[in-house]
Amino acid sequence: MNKTTNTPAGEVDSKLEIENSLKRAIKDLAGLEIEPVVNVQQDLGKGDFSTNAAMIAFARVKGEGESGKKFNSPADLAETIIKKLQQSEVSSEFDKIETAAPGFINFWLSNDEIISQMKTIFEFDKTKKRISKELILEFGDPNPFKEPHIGHLRNLTLGESLARLFEFSGVKVIRANYQGDVGLHVAKALYGLLQNQKSHLRQGSGGQAKISAKGGSASGGKNQKLDGRTLEDKVSLLAEAYAAGTKAYDEDESAKKEIMSINKKIYSAIASAEANRQNDPEIYSLWQKGRDWSLDYFEILYEKLGIKYKSYYFESQTAPLGQVITEKNFPKVFEKNDGAIIFRGEKYGLHTRVFITSERHATYEAKDLALAILKDENYPKASSIIMTANEQVEYFKVLLKALEMVDKRIADKTKHISYGFINLKEGKMSSRTGNVISAFWLLEEVQKRIKKDFKEVPVEVLEHLAVGAVKWSMLRFSRESNISFSIEESIDLAGNSGPYMQYTFARIQSLLGKGKNTDFEANPVKNLDPQLLALGRLICQFEIHAKMAADKFSPNILTDYLFKLAQNFNAYYEKEKIIGTEKELEKLFVTKAVGKVIKKGLYLLGISSPEKI
Repeated sequence: MNKTTNTPAGEVDSKLEIENSLKRAIKDLAGLEIEPVVNVQQDLGKGDFSTNAAMIAFARVKGEGESGKKFNSPADLAETIIKKLQQSEVSSEFDKIETAAPGFINFWLSNDEIISQMKTIFEFDKTKKRISKELILEFGDPNPFKEPHIGHLRNLTLGESLARLFEFSGVKVIRANYQGDVGLHVAKALYGLLQNQKSHLRQGSGGQAKISAKGGSASGGKNQKLDGRTLEDKVSLLAEAYAAGTKAYDEDESAKKEIMSINKKIYSAIASAEANRQNDPEIYSLWQKGRDWSLDYFEILYEKLGIKYKSYYFESQTAPLGQVITEKNFPKVFEKNDGAIIFRGEKYGLHTRVFITSERHATYEAKDLALAILKDENYPKASSIIMTANEQVEYFKVLLKALEMVDKRIADKTKHISYGFINLKEGKMSSRTGNVISAFWLLEEVQKRIKKDFKEVPVEVLEHLAVGAVKWSMLRFSRESNISFSIEESIDLAGNSGPYMQYTFARIQSLLGKGKNTDFEANPVKNLDPQLLALGRLICQFEIHAKMAADKFSPNILTDYLFKLAQNFNAYYEKEKIIGTEKELEKLFVTKAVGKVIKKGLYLLGISSPEKI
């Protein structure tokens, strides 16, 4: 049959072909222009695809077609549509097309088509997607001067998986990271650092704080020395300084005033760095050092998680521009209130937000406004997705409305998506108090527990398993749901976990290595028995689930599918001998396809696939 052009190979082609054929058939029979919805069957005993198009069409024509032909029921119309489809090229893909009450149409792929689609899966690594559009995906967005925590892990894990899913769908993705290197949190950390220095000077320590790192080595045992101390120690110092500064700000009025003064000096520094060096070099120098330490530390985390950003933006960059943009759009968009410049959201069913404070500082709102402008200047053809925690949903409604009034074109191509909170089952976390669940600690704790079951596994493989365990456990839940992270569940080799998936892939590679003949070009597979055919049907659903996961910003759609595939394969493996059997060729053919799908699926989730565990 003639495949739909410029669409991914395999199962997505079949779905599109059915949709197009249904559209033509319903137009001919009932004179209706509809967009049929074809779904993948969850119960493969009922076929590979299903549609309710006949029921939708019947309701609209009220039983009478274009030529005056009357339809007694949705099922009657469905039967007529099937006859039309059987006369078209689409029927060559299917063993049967049948109706199901009260008017569904179900499709069963043929044995030949299933084998054909599995062959395309072997070519995954050679297939290049046609680029359909360009997208800036902004995720991560940490605040330097704070320790990377479990919340960062969820954001980064989701963001990288979505980036890969979009790329698999034919989108050119620009990974962007917007980092809060100015603001009150920075001033609190600098205050804490200054107090730490004063304390150690009083104690005669020469200003060298003795800080012990939390959570072990962030770089896998390779401590990076900066000015005589490890980067890890310096970041630990920043975290403690921030916690101390926050406590002082909340409890000591004089400390609060000093922190506010530091905040002004930082904003002055980014507006005129040279002048600030002359007026208060200590604050400027300390800000630069702390910023560099923190950013370098986050880079280690990005490398561990397999993330490579294309563009970095900073609040120190957007703050001056945000102030200019806000003032330029006053009073057209913004208004003054008690010396501040605000956006009156109530006019649009939202709430009011401050964009410029009475002290003439750009707020998060003004900075985000500038960021949208900067991203558009850098990538004018790209749309933009911003990903933050659920708590910022209402904030972004206001921001995007303000952006719409400043520049509707940019607002129209900007979207905000959110994700839920994450905590360990043992309790909540808070960077305000310093009681954070460190991202590095969690990764290393998971790795330690995995090592108990895999004592002989090399360290680099253990690292892959640990990252896989953490990522899978975060991605298998819906994006907007809150998660209570369980370390034990994340490493359960018999459960819905990353290591279970990685172990299944390694098992498959071992089987393929034992096979006498895996040259499926020289020895083509022609027929599959019912059990292998059932696995084949599930394999052929891969691309549609990957596309659904991208379209709905929901990697959990893909994790659910991959886990089901792995379970079905492992159940088959437990019951059926593969190597040395009469049907070894056919069994290894399906086994290889399962392995290809698992490897590609794990890649789209940002998880590696060690070939040997």
